[in-house]
Amino acid sequence: MQRVIAHIDMNSYFASCEQQGNPFLRGKPIGICEHLGGIIIAPSIEAKKFGVKTAMPVWEAKKLCPQIKLFYTDPDKYRETTRRFLQIFYKHTEQIEKYSIDEAFLDLTGNVRGQADPWAAAEKIAVEIKAEMQKYVGNWIKCSIGISSDKLIAKIASDLKKPDGLTIIRPEDKHTLYDKLKLTDIPGIGKRTESNLNALGIKTLRDLRDYPESKLVAHFGIAGHHFHKMGMLEGSWNEQMAYSDPNESEHDEIKSMGHAYTLPQASNDAKIALQVLYKLSEMVGRRLREAGLMGNVVHFILTDRQNEYFHQRKKIGRYLQDGRDIFMEASKIFEASSHYRKNFKLIGVTVSGLQEFADQQSLFEGDRIRSKLAEHMDKINDKYGEFTITRVPAWQAANLIRDSVGFGRMKEFKVKYKAAK
Repeated sequence: MQRVIAHIDMNSYFASCEQQGNPFLRGKPIGICEHLGGIIIAPSIEAKKFGVKTAMPVWEAKKLCPQIKLFYTDPDKYRETTRRFLQIFYKHTEQIEKYSIDEAFLDLTGNVRGQADPWAAAEKIAVEIKAEMQKYVGNWIKCSIGISSDKLIAKIASDLKKPDGLTIIRPEDKHTLYDKLKLTDIPGIGKRTESNLNALGIKTLRDLRDYPESKLVAHFGIAGHHFHKMGMLEGSWNEQMAYSDPNESEHDEIKSMGHAYTLPQASNDAKIALQVLYKLSEMVGRRLREAGLMGNVVHFILTDRQNEYFHQRKKIGRYLQDGRDIFMEASKIFEASSHYRKNFKLIGVTVSGLQEFADQQSLFEGDRIRSKLAEHMDKINDKYGEFTITRVPAWQAANLIRDSVGFGRMKEFKVKYKAAK
């Protein structure tokens, strides 16, 4: 039988979590920000009715909705809420791809096999999930569910009715989407890609479907194949589900670990950059130790206000999992980025070349002491909260960088969120 895939997407997730936790915020327009003078990263459903959108500058949001209330992000709250709704999903199937903090794919094929109408059976499961979400997560946390035979159409379906929607697109009904969707409604086609497609005379999804694949490849290279599949409503989302098997090793599929941070205002101050880089390095080291991993490739990223992009990787002769060591390597790359240091906006560091942690006999005595120190610091922070104790450079960055969590795909997500037993 054909696969039956559900895509479950939380509505206005961060804002809804805040409203769930504080009844006085319910029904009111609010916005979640990392910096109160920056951008809105999650407007509430009520704020959206005034035209407030994700990534909108705060000043513009206040112009559209003067009564909007702004709040800092609360990552721990969002992660805990995610853990709770994932437990509900796991009660129905372990065939789950945790796509990001606020969305997941569920393969319901096994659940509905043998049913006279598998799509009706899948709809019943979706209704049950919604009811359990209301009961065990909170009646202010809404989700939209899309169900179809592949991931692309399931994700598109979940976007068709928001908030709190449920849409089923059977394979034989897929053709009806050509009358409903714009190019930018297809995951993977943004404004810039739309503009490039428009330049070829491709204005609609039907145009993309009918455009010769060979010409797309000639213009876009290998991406042309993907655009052709998108036009056929197949797309590269038809890859196998990246299941999160609770029995698999926690670090399977994790190719790298990193953190990036966007400053509330662009800066020319190298001291600020290095302070932020140190704290990011400590955060990466902490996650590596939690996962029992170490890596030997450090990747530094710097972006300026004009979105010019400097990045460089460096493979080193030993494996790292200590924040100070990661910082030392990343800071060397930073020294080579002088051309991009004017008005820099984003700083990032990633460690790859990962393998299981093993005690390295080649460590110098100073390295062994730092390793032991990091171990004890982890224990204290586990008990009392992140960065209760940290090295001075990371502490100095406390007012520059906050804990954050985004909506992007996180392949290491299963390190923290596993199936309920």
